[in-house]
Amino acid sequence: MLPPDRDVRYGDHSINEAARIVDKLDAKRVLLVCGKNAFEASGASGCLPELVKAASVRRWSEFRANTDALDLIEGLRLVEELRPDVILGIGGGSAMDMSKLLCAYQGITDEARLHEAIRANAAVTERSMNLVLAPTTSGSGSEATHFAVVYIGESKFSIAGPAMLPDTVILDPALTTSASPYQRAASGIDAVAQAMESLWSAGGDEDSREFAIAALNVLIPSFPEFARTGSEESARQMALGSHLAGRAIDVSKTTAAHAMSYGITKTYGLPHGHAVALTLQYFIGAHAEATAEQLQPGISADRHQAAMSTVLSALGADSPAAARERFVALAADAGLSLNLAEFGITDREKVADLASRVNVERMGNNPVKFTADSLAALLSRDV
Repeated sequence: MLPPDRDVRYGDHSINEAARIVDKLDAKRVLLVCGKNAFEASGASGCLPELVKAASVRRWSEFRANTDALDLIEGLRLVEELRPDVILGIGGGSAMDMSKLLCAYQGITDEARLHEAIRANAAVTERSMNLVLAPTTSGSGSEATHFAVVYIGESKFSIAGPAMLPDTVILDPALTTSASPYQRAASGIDAVAQAMESLWSAGGDEDSREFAIAALNVLIPSFPEFARTGSEESARQMALGSHLAGRAIDVSKTTAAHAMSYGITKTYGLPHGHAVALTLQYFIGAHAEATAEQLQPGISADRHQAAMSTVLSALGADSPAAARERFVALAADAGLSLNLAEFGITDREKVADLASRVNVERMGNNPVKFTADSLAALLSRDV
């Protein structure tokens, strides 16, 4: 069941509520931020006939998969020109993040000023436009979080604040089935990873752990079938589980596997979720075996072990080694290989390079302490 404290329209073909939502917001102008191909392929475009009756709609899809400040500045200039009342984001994680960033930096049309604002990383506490988000993938959970990622060159920034949360979420499972089996697998395993990481995250609390447990309970049984067939029932479960995982990381944030993933995606071209899973397999075991001395300051050893027991139980494993095996098997059942060498990470030097470029903020949220050397050692076990 979805939590009652947010406006979430959940159900097959709920995208058709977009016009009514826009009308309820008394919007006259809508900027539709959507993927170049996913909008039609997912069936989301079916909402357009009614939407254009409710408001003037301008569609914008000119941004790349990894949200970049170069694209953001063009979007902000478009916002300044159109003065929309609503940003309607329909698509994957990039469309969700771009929509949130347009709200966060509205009014900035100079590139240097935008870079300055991004680097200042001030909390986003106000916005003047309404924000409605409709994901077409089950995985990123971005529609449920108060943060978004943006790159300036090779540097990644996580922008956060309460004003990044949408007014309304349209959670339509029917939009998530048209992607290829690999795309469904790569996005779906990201949701699984988010729920696991949230459970052991240093920033978690009782609410985030409750969301994470609920997410795992629906994600793990439905994930392989969703990746292979995209059946209606598995899509419903994955849409729900992905959103719950997003709610979990909205509080806890992610940890080491996500921190490692950005370098893997940038260097080796793997989609984000697949990149996360490549290293999560190692962190499951390392976290389950960690002693109290290996934990970050302030982390309760009892709470950490309880979290890891929950992860192992969700995987149906009775030991850390078995948990890693079960996770690798879960990925394989969905069509994902987790063999690092298969994707070009073939030696310890390449692993060490990835470890040296890790997002330090996310590593600080990891329950177990790692240096660059110990991180590289952990991830080099199979290369």
